[in-house]
Amino acid sequence: MILVPTLGPLLAGTEEGAREYDTDITPPDYAFAVWAPIFASSAVGTIQHLADPTSAANRRHGWWLAGAHAANAAWSVAAQSGRFRYTAAILPVAATLAARAHRGAQHGGGVAPHSTGLLLGWTGVASVVNVFAVLPTRRRRAIQAGAVVGASAALAAAVATSRRGYVAIAAAAGWALTTNALNSARPPYARLANALGATVLAATTAAKLRRDRVRRG
Repeated sequence: MILVPTLGPLLAGTEEGAREYDTDITPPDYAFAVWAPIFASSAVGTIQHLADPTSAANRRHGWWLAGAHAANAAWSVAAQSGRFRYTAAILPVAATLAARAHRGAQHGGGVAPHSTGLLLGWTGVASVVNVFAVLPTRRRRAIQAGAVVGASAALAAAVATSRRGYVAIAAAAGWALTTNALNSARPPYARLANALGATVLAATTAAKLRRDRVRRG
């Protein structure tokens, strides 16, 4: 997952070509810097997993996470090889696998709940953007706005039902939503939908943090 998008352009001169499929709900270019902490935490999580691969905690989420990493790598391969139209089918799979890995990592230690949370938060929003980037419906404003808010609500539910790593979900997804809400180049409806989604996530996370603080006494 880390090497394909970084070494492909460096060694083969390929590009993912996502800019050609821009939408009103696509985060600005600088927002994609979120992949730096995703890659870093995923690398640390992999090292921790390799140090004790047979632990119950690792076995609960390991294969799901391997699938999520493989699907993200497949997305990059498709995008770099001029097959961007297939990415809309790949990224939702990657997000679903990340969600399952995150759930499986809830009872373990280490960085896993947080790294899977970052991956889930970003790919959860990106899946919606990716679908509209390649489908003819991408210009239908009401559908796009509804999809953004719906994805935000689904991720908020993941935050509410997680024991660990839920701040990471909100941080990655909230970053995607907030950067688009602040993007003056986007039309008002897109900025409003992203702002609403970011607010839902922030409110859910704040309530969850407060509830957990009270529970811990």
